[in-house]
Amino acid sequence: MIIWNEDYSTGIATIDRQHKLLIDQINQLEEVVANPKPTEPEIRFADSLVNFLEAYSKMHFGLEENCMAAYRCPAYALNELQPNEFLEFIERFRHKFNAEGFSVEAFKELHEMTSSWITRHILRVGGQLFPCVQSSRPERFEKHQFQTC
Repeated sequence: MIIWNEDYSTGIATIDRQHKLLIDQINQLEEVVANPKPTEPEIRFADSLVNFLEAYSKMHFGLEENCMAAYRCPAYALNELQPNEFLEFIERFRHKFNAEGFSVEAFKELHEMTSSWITRHILRVGGQLFPCVQSSRPERFEKHQFQTC
């Protein structure tokens, strides 16, 4: 299980909420793959998770890039590469899932990859973006605390 802590915080509430939602979904997947014979609702959740991951990545990474640019974050250029690697993995997984259907082993692989990627990505983004947000003018920080960048 991935447990959210303040080290993951970017200082931007919208991004942090999205990261927390992603962590919650991956933690639910961990429960599904722990069961050698998942129930029908668990299998439906796993299928919906693939849809979620595709939609999440397309929406979230654009917002994150905009925020990094807005706060002149030095990791902006490096951050552009990571989403592509994640999206490519999800697309390959989707094709395999469509061709072969549900298997606990495949979803264990999805869980391991996403868990590892999430902790690396969120810690890296949070670690780079948070100081940029904190050092910006206070009124700008307040404005973006509840809005997108």
